Amino acid sequence: MIADNNEPPKTLLNPRPGERLQKLQVMRRWALFLLLLALLLFLFSASQGFSGVWAWTGAFSEAAMVGGLADWFAVVALFRHPLGLPIPHTAILPRNKARLAKRLATFIRDHFLESEAIVRLLRRADPATWLAQWLIQPESSHLLARQLTTLLQKALALTDDQELRVALRSALGRQLQRVDGARWMGNILALLTEDHRHQALLEDGIQRLREWLDGEETQGLLAEQIAAILKRAYPTLFSWMSALMDPATLSDNLARNLVKAAHQLLQEIEDDPEHPRRLAFDRWMADAIVRLRTDAGFQERIRRWQNGLISHPAVQEYADGLLRDLRAWLDHDLGSPDSRLQEQIQVLAGQLGTFLAEQAVLREAINDYLENSARRLAPAMRDGLAQHIEKTIQDWPEKDMIRLLEEGVGTDLQYIRVNGTLVGGLVGVLIHALALAVPLLI
Repeated sequence: MIADNNEPPKTLLNPRPGERLQKLQVMRRWALFLLLLALLLFLFSASQGFSGVWAWTGAFSEAAMVGGLADWFAVVALFRHPLGLPIPHTAILPRNKARLAKRLATFIRDHFLESEAIVRLLRRADPATWLAQWLIQPESSHLLARQLTTLLQKALALTDDQELRVALRSALGRQLQRVDGARWMGNILALLTEDHRHQALLEDGIQRLREWLDGEETQGLLAEQIAAILKRAYPTLFSWMSALMDPATLSDNLARNLVKAAHQLLQEIEDDPEHPRRLAFDRWMADAIVRLRTDAGFQERIRRWQNGLISHPAVQEYADGLLRDLRAWLDHDLGSPDSRLQEQIQVLAGQLGTFLAEQAVLREAINDYLENSARRLAPAMRDGLAQHIEKTIQDWPEKDMIRLLEEGVGTDLQYIRVNGTLVGGLVGVLIHALALAVPLLI
């Protein structure tokens, strides 16, 4: 049967609070039973006149009662007043709670929170190696991934969408403002011109333009535009030509001839590496690079364009949409049994463990950092922790403190009562034997 992970292991060394109280009550009954048994034995021995063997049982029971009662008084006096009587030097722990708190806090501070003691503990623990070995275990990396995704899911549930949108817009704005747009564009153009890569880009553009011009929809649109321009700019000529030819046919022929002429020009540019249009494109690119890098006025225009882009509604809507999509994806993924994010975190955790296990120098550096941090932080924290311990003990209600102490060490103290009763009885027998032996030795 698998134990519940939410409960501490049930062992004799670490019993549950209810079990500690039960064991304490059992030992109290045993101690009381032995004391009552000694009383009955004493009364029966007295009824026999303490003669013969009953003298020995009487001596045993009498000393046992004295030992048991003395130890009962001593045990009870630690925690409370015996029988409720304010006897001096009883209820020792409640009466000295403040002094006990201070001494315990001082002891822990001087012996457990001392810098080198913490460093020695870290050195023995070797936390970097422990972390590597822990991360390598599949169940550990799975646990880490599950806990991190759960925390992320709860964090998403607590976040306000409006605050996230404002934060994302602000972050995008800061990033755009940090970018030197003109210089950045100039560097990109300079990269494109290396090895005449911009000419390959021009050729690709020419090819795409030719394909666009060949489209029936494009030629129809050109025909419509030519007809509209002729009718608006040259109404008389258009009317005269329309009398000789159908306007639609005329516009279509003009559009096809225009496309044919454009094809011829584009073909010449594509075939001739030294074509004037290619050389003009080279000059335009070189001039653009120089202006982007050196022209302060041009750079200021780019900067104003950037600032306008930051506050543009379309950019803000894009940022909001990006956030909505990201949040929707995270909500869906984190709520899924086969979360991809959780899987990736588990894989990364395992890889980190393997890498850390293979890098002895890195592990040593991590351990050194932790030890140096302990040396630096311990002196500043030890007094504060000692004060916290002292105040915590002082703030305990006395009933709670007594209950916790009795449940913690009360069982062992009841053994003292049992031993006191038995050992006291044996001492009584020994004293009785000495009393009989002394007259024989004189």
